[in-house]
Amino acid sequence: MNKVILYIKDTNDKYQQVDLFEDETISVTSKIQDIRDISKVFTDYSQSFTLPASKKNNKIFRHFYNYYISQGAFDARKKVDAIIEINYIPFRVGKIFLNGVKMKSNSPYAYNVTFFGNTVNLKDLMGDDELSALTYLDNWTHDYGINEVKIGITNGIQVAGAPSSSSTDIIYPTISAVSRWYYTTQTATSTTIQGNLRYSSDSIYQNLGMLYTDLKPAIKVPRILEAIEDKYNIDFTGFFETTPISNLYLWLSREKGRIGGAGGAENTKIIKDWAKTSGDTLIDVTAGDEFYYNFDDSPEFTTLQYKLTITPSTGFESVQYDVETYRDGLLASETNDITGTITLTYHASPQDDYQVPFRYILKSNGSFSFTPTLRVYLVQEPPYEEPIEYNEYLDCGGELSSLTQIVITSQVPKIKVYDFLSGLLKMFNLTLYYEDNLSDANYGKIVVKSLDDYYNTSPKLFDITKYVDSSETDIESTIPFSEINFNYEEGKTLLMLQHKEAFNQDFGDEEFRPTGVDRGKPYKVKVPFEHLKYERLQDQNNGTNTTIIWSYSAGDNFKPEADATPPTANYDSVLTKPVLFYGVRRTSGLTAINFSSTTPQSSLTSYWSALNTNEFGTASVAPTYTLNFDNEIDEYNLSDYDGDTNSLFKKFYKTYISDAFNAKKRIFKIKAHLPNSILLNYKLNDRFQINDKVFTINSIDTNLKTGESNLELLNVLW
Repeated sequence: MNKVILYIKDTNDKYQQVDLFEDETISVTSKIQDIRDISKVFTDYSQSFTLPASKKNNKIFRHFYNYYISQGAFDARKKVDAIIEINYIPFRVGKIFLNGVKMKSNSPYAYNVTFFGNTVNLKDLMGDDELSALTYLDNWTHDYGINEVKIGITNGIQVAGAPSSSSTDIIYPTISAVSRWYYTTQTATSTTIQGNLRYSSDSIYQNLGMLYTDLKPAIKVPRILEAIEDKYNIDFTGFFETTPISNLYLWLSREKGRIGGAGGAENTKIIKDWAKTSGDTLIDVTAGDEFYYNFDDSPEFTTLQYKLTITPSTGFESVQYDVETYRDGLLASETNDITGTITLTYHASPQDDYQVPFRYILKSNGSFSFTPTLRVYLVQEPPYEEPIEYNEYLDCGGELSSLTQIVITSQVPKIKVYDFLSGLLKMFNLTLYYEDNLSDANYGKIVVKSLDDYYNTSPKLFDITKYVDSSETDIESTIPFSEINFNYEEGKTLLMLQHKEAFNQDFGDEEFRPTGVDRGKPYKVKVPFEHLKYERLQDQNNGTNTTIIWSYSAGDNFKPEADATPPTANYDSVLTKPVLFYGVRRTSGLTAINFSSTTPQSSLTSYWSALNTNEFGTASVAPTYTLNFDNEIDEYNLSDYDGDTNSLFKKFYKTYISDAFNAKKRIFKIKAHLPNSILLNYKLNDRFQINDKVFTINSIDTNLKTGESNLELLNVLW
């Protein structure tokens, strides 16, 4: 019989040993990938069990049963750090969730709790936060204008002071949000038809070609992952640092159409870099836009008041604008459709907002010049007195001229952080786990691996033959479904719609339909991203290929401008779901692009292309990675490489799925009494041997006191 020890972290960040019932059964189920639900990542979890309402436990749970206690009460809405040991040897690190307390004769009798592994905590940490809550991304906020966009498409924008100063972090790829691009060397008959990318030095074509307002920026996905690490105090290691992710980008398109234009996003500016001019020193101003109240220095002040005054400059009094207040990256208040001078007050509690950053973002649909003034008041309550001290911050630079800044958090697509992360896991068939082995170099990190790599990374082999109860074994089929569909969100853009009409299927999606299988319903692996199809432009004059590849964020609704002669040939812009693409820059041998709205117009001879492949490849060698789930014709090389295009399915799913659908594959449900030498040392990618048969682990449900385990094992096919 094992001795099970449970520790729970208290409010002082110290682990306290919990009293247990002597006869209480504590069972923990461990699994990381269930063959019956392949798109999900699992973690350790326990069946609910009870803890005695002892003096020690009452102190740990801070008398949760007494709902009259408010100050310092145990918050049962959150999981608490916990450690399980077997015979004082670490078994699992995770979280305890307090489900409730059982009362007898008006006195507490037992606390009901559930243990969860650390991996599940990611969803709890992120909650419903959207990418816009990742204020770390605003380190890549940059000026916006024709010169910046030109740098962004030719070289990439290097943002001074950003954690990563690489010019590849922010690019402007060849995706048009407004104009339909084409290429022809035929002499133009009009200087008003927009979209011909052929470069000409003739000044009459100054307003033709690629408009800078057609382009939107993109941020490298590794920077988003860093922002997630920064906000939630976690550390990823493994797959996210490798090639399939390293040049993957998220297109920053939050509204349809051009940035700051009709139907587009508003002009946006972070009000920051305040200079303190007077007042009490209890408010500490840090670099940038964060304000911290040092509550410990002056506990008698129980309320903070942040008062922001916006004073329009002369001539801008009638311009309409919005102001957003953010607390710790989350929108705390929003005031819209303002004109003239306004003072906005935000009340903050030092207990809740202790050392929490605040920021202000101002938006306008047109040019706007203004002066912002921030005063932070310290209020003593009770008694309810007028503010008795204040700090004043003035002149942080307030001007919006058409559009002066790309504030990253204001331009990211609308998607939850957890959904974004989950989408990456599904795309590349990744699994992740919290490394809780103190001796491991990755201890305390979230390890991310492709599923194939996870199962093939130095698995140990444990012979459990003599521990197995052979009196009863259940053998089941592995697959409860007949096919697997891999899908992006439904494509709304013109090229995607044309592909579906021509081929009666969505570009980039995959349907795995093994022959001879008819049990169950179809299973869907769907990612929360929208896919784009790209087009390599040909010279419409002679049919030769250019080096320009592009995509169009517009639908099939043709909307010519009737007043133009002849009418411009653009389609109606659409708002896509979040779009991921590979950014690839080339600098030589390229077809020159006419970059318009400059005098003289510019010839772009190097530029960032948006692709579904991580490289251009060659006519005979397919690119190493593609974002298509299925085999599609490479949009640049116009080849399907004999159906071998290194698709997402082939690279990351085929081995596992083919094995799962093998007619010889089975789930073996077995009982065993595993000794501590196995319980305390196995990992879920290890293998168990029974007689001459070898198995991988689907799941293990273990009674920690007795070592009795219910195993779900998958036979290894050699």
